[in-house]
Amino acid sequence: MEATRNETKPVWVYIIFRKNHCSGHEKMTVNISFDGPIFWKRQVAYIYCCSCHFDEHEGPLMAILEKFEQRVERVCLVDKPVDYPFLPDSLFSYMANKMPKLQFIYLRELDLEKINRGTVVELANHPNLKKVIVHLCRNYEVLEDFRNLPQLLVVKGEIMGLKAMLGDFEEEIAKSTASSSAQSSEASAHSPVPVNNGF
Repeated sequence: MEATRNETKPVWVYIIFRKNHCSGHEKMTVNISFDGPIFWKRQVAYIYCCSCHFDEHEGPLMAILEKFEQRVERVCLVDKPVDYPFLPDSLFSYMANKMPKLQFIYLRELDLEKINRGTVVELANHPNLKKVIVHLCRNYEVLEDFRNLPQLLVVKGEIMGLKAMLGDFEEEIAKSTASSSAQSSEASAHSPVPVNNGF
């Protein structure tokens, strides 16, 4: 994380939530990608959190986001399946007010019950936000009700052309997960303490 302080590249943040999906699901894992042609023009931060332990992860997660906040252009929040409204309104307000270069928000399979109308106003007034995609989420009506959020796209089924909108989202997630798994295997081979990464 210290190496990112002097960087000027745009940052894309993927926050992937998991719950009882694998051993060590309660741990938060961070993978910052720098290398390869996909990342020459940007940095990508993959943050794997546990939805059922989000109260424990919220502080460290916000500390990570604060290091990138002036460079973040894209935030993807992904949960599977839709569960309960564990994400606080303050997270969305933070994105609206502390990420001046934010252009794109993608929300998938989240319960958005905690988003306040005032926060939606803040998002709508963001000077650079171009698109908010709400995909297979619950309780998103507060976003739809606010008419001054023209960049909102609500999707209840599969998205045609999702890769074009998100870039190589699924491919990048797969590469990150494979890299984390490889690191875990290597660490396990040299240490009696198991390492749990991936999602």
